[in-house]
Amino acid sequence: MLKNKTNLFVALCMGTVMLTTTSCVPDEPILTEKTIDNPDTEPEIIIKKGTLAITLAETLETSIGFSIEATHVETVTYLVLPGSIASTPPAVTPEDIFSKGITVKEWSKTVEVANLLPETTYYIYAAAKNSAGVITVLEQPLIATTQKKLDVSITLSDLDSTNERVIFTITPEGAKTIKYKVVPSTETLSVDDVLTNGSNVMNVKTASTLKPKGFQADTEYTIYVAAVSHTDAKVLRTAKVKTKKADETEEDGVVNMTSVEFTSELEEKAGQKLAYYNLTFKNADWQAQFEIGALSTNANEIAVGDYVLSSSRDQGKPGPLRVADNFTVKNLKTGQLVSDIDYGDIKITKENGAYKIIIDMVKLDIKNARFKAKFQGTPIKK
Repeated sequence: MLKNKTNLFVALCMGTVMLTTTSCVPDEPILTEKTIDNPDTEPEIIIKKGTLAITLAETLETSIGFSIEATHVETVTYLVLPGSIASTPPAVTPEDIFSKGITVKEWSKTVEVANLLPETTYYIYAAAKNSAGVITVLEQPLIATTQKKLDVSITLSDLDSTNERVIFTITPEGAKTIKYKVVPSTETLSVDDVLTNGSNVMNVKTASTLKPKGFQADTEYTIYVAAVSHTDAKVLRTAKVKTKKADETEEDGVVNMTSVEFTSELEEKAGQKLAYYNLTFKNADWQAQFEIGALSTNANEIAVGDYVLSSSRDQGKPGPLRVADNFTVKNLKTGQLVSDIDYGDIKITKENGAYKIIIDMVKLDIKNARFKAKFQGTPIKK
């Protein structure tokens, strides 16, 4: 009897527990977990094959520069071998390029190959690898020839001008041929243009001062000078110069002379060398001629100094630092000669190859008591 009572009690308790549990659960849908099968392999990653191209940038005597264009690659390796344009490029494998060449990881800048021989042909091979190790090879090598060793030089100096001339000095070294050409600065010439169409410089061993004329006033020109050495190396030098205005008179009455031409001769007197210079000053409106004398052994360059025109006048050839009496000053517009000059001086100075000449003459005409003129530049020996 006791056993039956116990079983009944247990059953009642279990029923009570089930009732209690059921009443505590909310009305929600029942969720079921699903198993997702993993794929047997990873998704395939597509790696593009690289592209490669190189372009010659410059060739110098002992170096070559080239640019690299490459896509979808991590490294580029190049190999430079000497050769000959007349011969077939040597056969080179990608393994040769990677084992013997130079690897470039960043190629945004021009690659320079230095320490080469002048006047030599070189073959440039290249190959690249992408991240998967796939190789891209340049189909044909780039061919470049270094320039001839530059064994010739030109220096352009003492630049000057008048209203119709340009003046410059050429100092060469190692040249067998020199030519020059002066053109408006709007034009551009190559070294071969000058060598084909330029004017010859006869003296190729020492400095030459040239004074070509026939140019427009107040205009900028470019002087081109080209030279060829005995090994046929070429060099080109340029300089700019502007011709002076045809005529200008300053507010203080000083006439700007745009050119000076002179002749000269040497004479020996009492054991001394005397140089006589006949100077002709010009611009569009005026022309003035004076003869001066100096103690000098060089008749090709006007001696600096303060040359005096005495009121008592010096007849015949002028003495040292004197102005001769046989001067003429002419107004080209009116044709009138200025003949009432009483006395005065001509001051000649020189700095850095350029002359400065000041004429200051006293006139008898009270209304125009001075004839003053100046010139700054290089006098031209006729």
